[in-house]
Amino acid sequence: MVRKTTQATSHKRKPTTSLIDSYAAQCWKCLKVRSIESQEDYEEIRSKTLEKFFECKRCEEPGDMVMNFDSLTMRWFQDEHSIPKTPQGLKRVLVVRTNCVKVDVYYESLAPRRKRFKSIKEVATFIEDKEEFKDMTLEEVSFAAPKRLKLKKKPVDSHSSSRNTEEDGVSRDT
Repeated sequence: MVRKTTQATSHKRKPTTSLIDSYAAQCWKCLKVRSIESQEDYEEIRSKTLEKFFECKRCEEPGDMVMNFDSLTMRWFQDEHSIPKTPQGLKRVLVVRTNCVKVDVYYESLAPRRKRFKSIKEVATFIEDKEEFKDMTLEEVSFAAPKRLKLKKKPVDSHSSSRNTEEDGVSRDT
């Protein structure tokens, strides 16, 4: 599963945070990346990845997007498999740090007052006295952060620059 981010901007300042606001999944059959309509749909797919891989049902069509790891406007992150779907009444919020390498995970209550939670302990304290959360368990909450996807660098052969080689048709003088 993959996610992309777009920068949140302020009219007075440079972008300070990025919110993950677009969702995608890779089909296990055709390996094409497909846009997922909503966070709820994405969470449904993600919560079942150990039991059932995502299958797009449109393998003969072109992919919805290409994962460009060198893009300056988009960063790709991958969730752990089988993170449970966010419980009713809460929202899982993912904020990309300014260095664009790590993501912070929060949960927010939806109504009547929005409150942001940074830990399981804060969520437990909040739901303790609330009737609407009586059936919820803390196993439904995961603060596991998605990992940034990036291209792997090819190892540099330390001897290649010190010798003359024509194996790729290019002569290198030392």
